[in-house]
Amino acid sequence: MLEFNLFLIDYWFYSVPLFLFVFLFFRSEMKKGGQRISPNDLTRIVNKENGMIIDLRKKELFETGHITGSKNIPSADFDNNSSDLDKHKDKPIILICEMGRDSANIGEKLQKRDFKQTLILKGGMLTWVEESLPLVRN
Repeated sequence: MLEFNLFLIDYWFYSVPLFLFVFLFFRSEMKKGGQRISPNDLTRIVNKENGMIIDLRKKELFETGHITGSKNIPSADFDNNSSDLDKHKDKPIILICEMGRDSANIGEKLQKRDFKQTLILKGGMLTWVEESLPLVRN
């Protein structure tokens, strides 16, 4: 570890741009696709702002348990099955996947289609389940 620290100090002109690049990369990834929200924020937005929940997981996972009122549009089929969302462009759209990764990509697609407010459940369904929040099972 000492050698690594000495390397960073001796070659600061390489180290500083590398750390800056890593910082900017992670910062842009965190903003990609929309604002990250907590489960409490999700509940508030759905109840008070009439937000729409889109579950991006596969149908099999959706049927094992999903958030009340969520609509299932698997991320693999999103481009073909999302045309009915266009009438909800002014509503908050909350995207949920298993861990929060697919939501960012879909959120970016929705933003390009002029959706005003795309939100992503931070940590996806794993966070919802970890907090022991209710699920609807089919």
